[in-house]
Amino acid sequence: MKTRKASAEPGPRLSRVNQYLEKNFPDFFAEARFQVGDDDYFLYSRFGQYLAHSIEGNRAPRHKILRGFTVLNKMARASTKDPEIRGMMVSGPLEFIMDAPKARELARKRLSPVAQGYLESLCE
Repeated sequence: MKTRKASAEPGPRLSRVNQYLEKNFPDFFAEARFQVGDDDYFLYSRFGQYLAHSIEGNRAPRHKILRGFTVLNKMARASTKDPEIRGMMVSGPLEFIMDAPKARELARKRLSPVAQGYLESLCE
């Protein structure tokens, strides 16, 4: 039986995405890490919820929303190499995007083809 290496965990593969998220959304990142600890699944799930609510309520500047989609696109790029990240993305942030009509419409314009494929799989 093989043991999993630490590098096979989603955390290290998401380290660049985490750095980008922390740099561009420092208040959100600090509060989310305080509430959920090092659990990336809940971090990105909360980020999807945060992004969807920001779009629906017109509460964030356009450049912040575009950076939010950059976070999701970076995550989608990492998910092509790791099915755990793909599952985390589909059952986390994309579900919140899918449930918000304005966010879903904007996502269709701003998400990468890989992320759009995941979003469309939720529609089926």
